[in-house]
Amino acid sequence: MSIRSVLVQLLLVIAFVGNALAISATGSRLLVVLDPSLKDEDYSLFFSDLDSRGLDLTIKAANDPSLGLFEYGERIYDHLILTLPPTQKALGPNLLAKPLLDFSAAGGNIVVVLNANEHALASVREFANQLDVFLPFRDTKLVDHFSYDKEASPLLHDALVLSPNSLLAPEIVSPTADDASKLLYYPGGSAFSLGNNQLLVPVLAAPETAYIYDPAEEATKSETPFATGSQAFLVASLQTRKNTRVTFVASNLLFTNDAFTKPDSFNRAFAAQLSAWTFAEKSVLRLESVTHRLVNSSELNPSIYRVKNEIEYEVELSRFTDGKWAPFYASDVQLEFTMLDPYYRLTLIPSSSSPSAQTYTTSFIAPDQHGMFSFVLNYKRPGLSFVEDKRVVTLRHFGHNEFARSFEIPNAWPYATSIFVVVAAWLLFVALWMFSANSESPSVKKTQ
Repeated sequence: MSIRSVLVQLLLVIAFVGNALAISATGSRLLVVLDPSLKDEDYSLFFSDLDSRGLDLTIKAANDPSLGLFEYGERIYDHLILTLPPTQKALGPNLLAKPLLDFSAAGGNIVVVLNANEHALASVREFANQLDVFLPFRDTKLVDHFSYDKEASPLLHDALVLSPNSLLAPEIVSPTADDASKLLYYPGGSAFSLGNNQLLVPVLAAPETAYIYDPAEEATKSETPFATGSQAFLVASLQTRKNTRVTFVASNLLFTNDAFTKPDSFNRAFAAQLSAWTFAEKSVLRLESVTHRLVNSSELNPSIYRVKNEIEYEVELSRFTDGKWAPFYASDVQLEFTMLDPYYRLTLIPSSSSPSAQTYTTSFIAPDQHGMFSFVLNYKRPGLSFVEDKRVVTLRHFGHNEFARSFEIPNAWPYATSIFVVVAAWLLFVALWMFSANSESPSVKKTQ
């Protein structure tokens, strides 16, 4: 056996082991775009946490000419961390707003980390605006004169100290009992505001007493700040309708080693949970199977039902947890049986379960309306991946030989009885008329 073949087999084994260790439901290839002025050592704890979770990191400089997200129309990476460089004026043609949107539409997940000291680049600002995220102006600061680190920022008050209890999305980041007493350090930077996009999920908002202003124009900007209080967001996430995820972080200092190693710091756990959600390592749902049939019938998923049939509907749902698929338990999974509007909206009842899926079921009587109907499962909850399924069936009317006979319908008995009563009365009347005539012959008067 040649040395080349041995190396090929070794690489295949390494790739297989890497895939086995990966705990992302969509892949393990991660690209980190980092400016040369930023030191890898400052983020070594964050990168080591990502590597320990089975993600295959590729770190490239923002000015690398080989930097790209697609090759021959296919994604090269599954995930992207875009750390905005303070020394670059642009990120190159492969990281403009359209390639970033195309990467997300193709199934890629993105973390955009804004620089704490500089403004956002035009391409990233345009990408954020497409998602209804409005980035702050250049050189703006988020300050809070009440909840700040007195040692790190005794004068500017731009180093905030937050409680983990202020987190807004438990499905994305949720402190454990051990983290309840820890603090979340926001060493400095600005914040952004959000629009009305219903797919956006606020993760971390600024305190009520915080506001964004421009230090160079404090006298005027303090009267009309960019955002104030809970309308200024430090972290927000978005899940597209294709279940790809995008997260915006207002400051890169949130993930530095200094923030991770502060006494009683929640930053490391926060970064781990936030990146795990964005890279589809948790809160990912999958529809395993969908079946519908007549009650007490073995035929699955027929295309035609009859009005007033009793129909049974069953689905299996799984949730990706700790690198494997497990049953997903919920009490609010619903089915809609619709034509133009829902005729039924039924809550599915958990029934049996397997090691990898939970079964939900319900049954109902088909409405007395023939036409094209749909079984619609549309489960959308903040922080969880969306589950959508639609099955179209035909609902026909009764056949001519399927109508119940009158003697089988109790309500028809009076009407059927009235027919026989009328017939019997008529026969009785005829009989009485025929046999009740006078038997004597009429007398004839004789004339002279």
